[in-house]
Amino acid sequence: MISKLVLLANLFGLFIIKAFFLADLSITQNIPASMAPGSEVRVTVNIEKGELTGFAKLQIDLPNGMSATAIETKGASFTFADGKAKFIWMSLPASPSFKVTYTLSADASASGVQQIRGRLSYIEDNERKTHELAPSTIDLGAAVAPAVAVTETTINETEEPANINDLVSAAGGAPVGQVPVAVIDNFAGTPAIQGAGGVSGTRIITPITEKEMLVEVTVKKGDIRGFGKLQETVPPGFTALEKSSDEAIFTAQDRIVKFVWLNLPARNEVKVVYKLRANEKPDGEYVIDGEFGYLLNDETQKAVVGSSRFFVGAKALELIAQDASKVEPVTNPDAELALRLKQDAERKAQEQANAQAAQREQEAQRQKAESSAQKSGSVTPKVTAPEKGITYKVQITAAHREVGKSYFSARHRYSGAFSIERHQGWIKYVTGSFGEYREARDQRVRFVEAGHDFPGPFVTAYNNGERITVQEALLITKQQWVQ
Repeated sequence: MISKLVLLANLFGLFIIKAFFLADLSITQNIPASMAPGSEVRVTVNIEKGELTGFAKLQIDLPNGMSATAIETKGASFTFADGKAKFIWMSLPASPSFKVTYTLSADASASGVQQIRGRLSYIEDNERKTHELAPSTIDLGAAVAPAVAVTETTINETEEPANINDLVSAAGGAPVGQVPVAVIDNFAGTPAIQGAGGVSGTRIITPITEKEMLVEVTVKKGDIRGFGKLQETVPPGFTALEKSSDEAIFTAQDRIVKFVWLNLPARNEVKVVYKLRANEKPDGEYVIDGEFGYLLNDETQKAVVGSSRFFVGAKALELIAQDASKVEPVTNPDAELALRLKQDAERKAQEQANAQAAQREQEAQRQKAESSAQKSGSVTPKVTAPEKGITYKVQITAAHREVGKSYFSARHRYSGAFSIERHQGWIKYVTGSFGEYREARDQRVRFVEAGHDFPGPFVTAYNNGERITVQEALLITKQQWVQ
């Protein structure tokens, strides 16, 4: 009888201990009661786990239009996909209580009153168990149009600049000669704003083809370490591709391009580059906005990169023609390429010598025919000097060295004819000779559509063989610029 009472007492004590440990498991998170669409907040999750150890998974279920990015995981692996933020520990921290933090972001299109739920799954007595978090309700208010859309409307109503010299680069302090064209400060958009601790960001947009551009963002962060996130809002219908992430995690979804650092590099600045592709978007002007979020003294801070306006299409390539930095230097060729270039140069020299000899022979025959005609009293045909008046050509690339057809075939997949000009210290490669701007423009479009991998073919103009701007040529001939 006594042994039964002892056994009963032990079982009763065991139930009390288990109840005590279960009651000791408590999880709370400081989600705000409301958030503005397009904003973000820092959320701290307090976990009181008592003596619980081993495997565990904390899952936060977010509504549509909301996302999470890890800040402090306390040794957990973090993922976010399909509206689920997951912290997974192979072994929970040893301390009876700890905190994890993450950034909660709301899309600009998010709206209404939403619920955020969560649960902690863990192993106890070789059984999988779940602790449900108390649901949190968050009011996202009414959906608002993204700031970029408003900016684009403003831009579309702005008159086209009358003078190329009126265009100002968003790069601001870039060195002279390195400022990219086809990028304009968007005075009607969001200005760049320095964040706490002297953190700032700048953006440079460099067109590389009619429909593609490189976007380079430099963040001067000083000694700031820990979590950092660069978020760029690109125009609708564009595709972003990573080129250089500087140790960040790159994601691109819808119109949001993100570079996330769980621990920023020790360098005073970070620089990322991504390619932006216009897809089927029409020629025109577009806007990129962005900001850099970081932690300073455990407080979330923000430096606004601001708005940059840029061109897509023929007008961007026309403007590239005004910038000598938009050429393709040929440097440090390998031995095989150097040999091919030397052979091409020798062949080119021989071709030029043959052409000069043929020209001399042709001139001698012309003079002979003219002399004969004068003696016989007949009329000789009039010989017209080349490139009289306004002509247009298409420049396909430029370099500091002279190369031949084999280089163009290997580098640009182009085996067509071209001629060489020496202009402003550069060797420039051009094709065709057109009397109408539209004809040259159509040739440029055909080069782009053929996928010849030129750095950006564009139309050039000449007056009696001397290069002038396309705008001057259009004014002289009273022709219309066309996209």
